[in-house]
Amino acid sequence: MTGALTVIGSVANLIVFESAREVKVGFWEYFRVGAPLAVLLIALSTAWLAWLG
Repeated sequence: MTGALTVIGSVANLIVFESAREVKVGFWEYFRVGAPLAVLLIALSTAWLAWLG
């Protein structure tokens, strides 16, 4: 549902990480931010769909 959960969750994430070679971000560093963000986005999407339908 969302590519924010992990670095490898989206092709766009991989492209950005490949092009940003000066900045080093590890899997767990990204996951620490990506996991709460993914949960928030899923909750907001669920609430939006419930409101619509």
